[in-house]
Amino acid sequence: MSLYQTILLAVNPEDKYAHKLMVKAGVIAEQNHAELHIAYVEPGVGNVSFIDVEIELQEEHDAIAKQRMSQLSELAAASSYPVAGLHIANGDIAKHLEQLAEKVEAKLVITGYHKSSLHIFGDVSETLAKHLKCDVLISQ
Repeated sequence: MSLYQTILLAVNPEDKYAHKLMVKAGVIAEQNHAELHIAYVEPGVGNVSFIDVEIELQEEHDAIAKQRMSQLSELAAASSYPVAGLHIANGDIAKHLEQLAEKVEAKLVITGYHKSSLHIFGDVSETLAKHLKCDVLISQ
């Protein structure tokens, strides 16, 4: 029996450490024979991204969503372990990740950690660790 049957990787595909995080998640998923999901939430408020507020163009929003899905697909393809699902949302990062973790019944959520002096959204990883009913791995 594996420790983690379902793993959710929360990643920004544009982050310079995204590939490294994907590799780590793939190794952990393989060791646990787990179902692996990848998620990205475009930052914003509620269910609206800041990009949506700035541009107010549905075509541009669709193009950005398509680009993010393509980036997540590339990350999934780079994994040594098969990815069961790709997930994208807009708005409150922690809220959407909490809902997704519950939906896929994640036993482990993996996030990256990058210390920054700018904390507009608070510390998402810390918020997840406090609210999720599963383990949270914050990786460098």
